[in-house]
Amino acid sequence: MENPFEIILEKLDNIEKAIEILNTSSNIDDDFMNIEQLSSFIGLSKPTIYRLTHKQKIPYFKASKRLYFKKSHIKKWIYASKVITKVELNQLSDEYIYRNPLY
Repeated sequence: MENPFEIILEKLDNIEKAIEILNTSSNIDDDFMNIEQLSSFIGLSKPTIYRLTHKQKIPYFKASKRLYFKKSHIKKWIYASKVITKVELNQLSDEYIYRNPLY
């Protein structure tokens, strides 16, 4: 029979390794990208990205005439553009009607 403390220590080691992997992968999301890297990341052409920055529709940084994009900001920008489905729209409308009755 295995020692329960050894099992606990082994599981704690696994948890520490998993946390370390998560921390390093979250730092990758905060890396800056130039326009070429962003173009390949989201699949838009460079002129389209320039147009989006000119219209201030995409989050970006500008330093010494160069554009930089933070990967985590781009992901949030993409997620914010989500189009809701009919099912989600029906659920939202039902919740609204429930919370705001007419009578």
